[in-house]
Formats: sequence, structure tokens, C-alpha cells
Amino acid sequence: MIKFAHVIVFSTFLLTWVLGSDVGLTPVQMIEGHGYPSETHYIKTEDGYILTYYRIPHGIVDDSTSPRPTVLLQHGFISSAADYVNMGPGRSLGYILADAGYDVWLGNARGNTFSRNHTIWSPDFNKNLFFDFSWHEIGYYDYPAAIDYILNLKGDDSLYYVGHSQGTTSFLVLASTRPEYNKKIKLATLLAPAGHMGNPPNAAVKEYCMLIDEYAATWAASLIFEIPNTEAARIWGSTTCVLPVNYADCAAVYYTTMGIDITEVEPEMLPVIATNAPADAAIKELVHYGQIIKTGNFAKFDYGMMTNLMVYGSMTPPLYDLSKITAPVAFYYATNDGLLSIEDVKQTISEVSNVAGEYLVPLDAFNHYDFLFAKDVVELLYNEVVATIKKF
Repeated sequence: MIKFAHVIVFSTFLLTWVLGSDVGLTPVQMIEGHGYPSETHYIKTEDGYILTYYRIPHGIVDDSTSPRPTVLLQHGFISSAADYVNMGPGRSLGYILADAGYDVWLGNARGNTFSRNHTIWSPDFNKNLFFDFSWHEIGYYDYPAAIDYILNLKGDDSLYYVGHSQGTTSFLVLASTRPEYNKKIKLATLLAPAGHMGNPPNAAVKEYCMLIDEYAATWAASLIFEIPNTEAARIWGSTTCVLPVNYADCAAVYYTTMGIDITEVEPEMLPVIATNAPADAAIKELVHYGQIIKTGNFAKFDYGMMTNLMVYGSMTPPLYDLSKITAPVAFYYATNDGLLSIEDVKQTISEVSNVAGEYLVPLDAFNHYDFLFAKDVVELLYNEVVATIKKF
């Protein structure tokens, strides 16, 4: 056991030396460690959540203080702002946009590792109240608060938006349920656009979601309201994944559901990714996804017939009206995404009023996580993303 512990310590030291200081660090530590400026901002929502947002006001090539257009980046389910800086300068989208002349803001959704604050409720002692939200509330409350805070701070009237996975779902919620925010979006860039999800390519996902009502009842009866980022998970990810002998197992944990792609995986990056993932989320977020996958309807949360009547005035949850989205939206999707079929993505695109473009990543093996962590993501995707943003 002692020898094994020594191997882990040595391997962690070796990987940290090879990759710099990114293993085991927070997003701010990573950003500043690479020589970029950073700011931390606390944003309060209408319903009392206090969100932690990070800002990279400029890159390291051009550090002038002249006004820059703003890009707001939002992460996916059980993730955090780390998604946009994990791969380092020249590779992660946060750095790329900062170096391209943008003022970059990195969001952290309510309830994740970095946004566990509320004016009244504690995430530790009032879990049933604090975690009573899904991705609907993130789009309906978090995003408007963040957009208004940033625009008021800068004196601007609009910004660019980029979301991945749940960051796209919650944007669709925002722009369809609070249409007054469409005019504040210059361009929305949706990576792995998760709207309609009734036909996931991974059959196991569909099978699991067909039982989501039973799972939800069990979790509620067991008083489980949170998907936590436990210390054990962090230690496992940032130490076990260091060892080459464990690369396959670690990759399986992160990629099996999302679509297997061994061509774009960099095993040595897994400990960096695992440092801040999973990053906490509400069980209700997972249940809501399960519901829309089971039914095939992109709809609000289903509380059951009686509660639906009280909340919505109908026995079934209302569908999101994507025709109300008038901001220009660019869609980026992949053939090997284990969660999103081309059929479902096309249905989402067909319902949005102002489609600025759609782009199928030109690699058949490209999967759901590759939008963030593929070794060739810059050439395959980000160059196109930045070029499109510059047109608006």
C-alpha cells in the first residue's frame, strides 16, 4: 500500500511537471498560472442565488485597455467554468477568444462547485430548498442576471453568447421564455445543442430515461437532492487517472455515455479535466433531462398531473416555443454525439426563428465531450466558431 501511494504521489508530480500547474487547480488558478488576467464577480439572481463568474478581460498578446466586445461562455451539466480553460492557452476556447480580442466571461451555474451560495438557503443544511431547480431556472434566472450585470458594468447593450450542452439547453429556455433578452444577444453559439433529445444515439441513455419517474421517486424518498462533487471523486480523478495503466478506465467514465472517440482523447489531460468535474448539480436537472428524453418533447418540468395543473394550468407541462427566439443562433453538432442525434438537432434548428448557420464537425468520431477536449478541436471547430462570431 505504501509503495502504491508513492507511485501515485510521484505520478502526480510528474504529470504536474509535464502539464504545468493545471492538475488540481481551480479555473482562476489555471488562468492566472498561464499569465492571463482574471477577475471574480458575484452575481445575485432574482430568486436569491449568488453566482460566481470569472472574467478574462483581455489576452496576453494585446493587453490594451480599449473597449472589447464581450463573450459569455456557459458550461454543461455537472460542469463549471473550468471546461473553457482546462486544455490551456491556444486550445481552450476561453483563452482563444481572449487572445482574439474579446472580453471573456465564464459562468458557473447555480449549485455547482463555485456557485454554492444563496441569500437564505444553505446547500448543506437546506438541500431540499437550495437544490429545487433544473436547467429551466438556470436559463430563466441565472442567465438574465448575468447578462444584465455584465452589460450594466460595461455600459453595453448586447454581447456574444457561447454554450455547450446544458449551456445550450438553458439558452433555449432563456430566449424562448424571456424573449426581451433576444435583443441583448449579438450571436448565440450553441455547441452540442441539447433541445429536442428524444432519440439519443446511445440506446442505454434512452433505456435509463424510460425509468426516470421511478428513479426520481426513489431519490426523493431517500432525500437525495444533489449530485455532489465529493472529495473522493476529486482524489480519484486527479490521482488515479494519472497512471497510464488506468487511462482506459478513466476515459470510459468520461466518454462512454457521450460517444466513444479514441482518436481525439488525450489521456494525460484526464486528471486536469477531473480536477473540477463533476462539479455539483441538482438531481432535478438530471430528472428534467430524463423527462424530455423519455417523452421526446422539449418541455418544462413535469411535476405530475395535479401539480402541473397548479403550476401551469394544464395537466401536462408546456412545450418551449422556440419560434420566440429571434436572436441569431449558430448551431454546431457532431455525428458521434452519444446524447444528441442529428434528427433531434435538426428538429431543434427547424423551430428556431433566426438560424445564423449550422455546422457539422468534419470528423465522424467527434463526440459530445470533444467540443471541449478533443486534441484537434481548434482546427475542427474553434476556428470556425471564432470566424462566425467575427461576422456579427
